[in-house]
Amino acid sequence: METSEELKDALRRIFDAQIPNFGDYNLVCASNEHAATKAGHHRAHPKFFIVGYRRQPAELVVAPFNAPSLTAGSVPVTLNMTNLSHAMELADGDYEVGTSTGRSFRFGVGARAKLPSAEGPDRVVDQRDDQEDFADFMSDLVRLTAPSQR
Repeated sequence: METSEELKDALRRIFDAQIPNFGDYNLVCASNEHAATKAGHHRAHPKFFIVGYRRQPAELVVAPFNAPSLTAGSVPVTLNMTNLSHAMELADGDYEVGTSTGRSFRFGVGARAKLPSAEGPDRVVDQRDDQEDFADFMSDLVRLTAPSQR
């Protein structure tokens, strides 16, 4: 079974292979599993994302990935101040971000991200420090996109 650091390295490789200027981003592992469960909908296959973020310029990249195989998913979406329609922290601590073209993502970032494995028990990414930094980033982004700030 992979260690947390090995899993972080694998997520970095997936992200870096898809994103130009990849070195400029901090990464967290996110999923929509919590939001789906809270809404009363059971998803047999929650979606997983590698979320890259940077403060200057303020930007998010949401890169879906296949958790069991640790491979890239669909095309990543970049959200920045030119196309970000909204950024919200939801009541349960999850986040929602959207683009001006109508794409929207809802996801949670836990201190321990559980990733299903194709060969056995779930794998765990320890991202306690990363989660705190990401929460600070998202607080700033939510303030920047608040209607009174536009």
